[in-house]
Amino acid sequence: MQQRLETDTIGAGEGPQRAVPWSAWVIRQGWVRWWACHVPRSWAQWWSTSGWRQPLQRLLWGLEGILYLLLALMLCHALFTTGSHLLSSLWPVVAAAWSHLLPAILLLVLSALPTLLFTASFLLLFSTLLSLVGLLVSMTHPGHAQDLDQ
Repeated sequence: MQQRLETDTIGAGEGPQRAVPWSAWVIRQGWVRWWACHVPRSWAQWWSTSGWRQPLQRLLWGLEGILYLLLALMLCHALFTTGSHLLSSLWPVVAAAWSHLLPAILLLVLSALPTLLFTASFLLLFSTLLSLVGLLVSMTHPGHAQDLDQ
């Protein structure tokens, strides 16, 4: 039997635990010992060697697949109905917000238009001035100027 140490609420102090396979839990159970003592060997042999498990396993896998399919369909139905109810109840809110937001957005764009035009004209004027300064500098230093006739 494995000794357990006293631990606090987060489990500090336990230390590393030895990995115990699941078969050890099955063997420790009393019904396994009872089964080994009271069931005839021929039954145990039939249990371990007969081919009854494979069809049963296939049946259970099929049942599991059907249950998962039903679960997926139920989830899709729940999500669809919840989503449609939510959208139908939110539609008046969206319509009211849009009727108030659309004028506000248009007003914002229209009020920003003079600023945008001023910024564009300033950038155009600034780039023109830089080009003129560059032209004047190249004209005053003939060694840096390129001969355009060549």
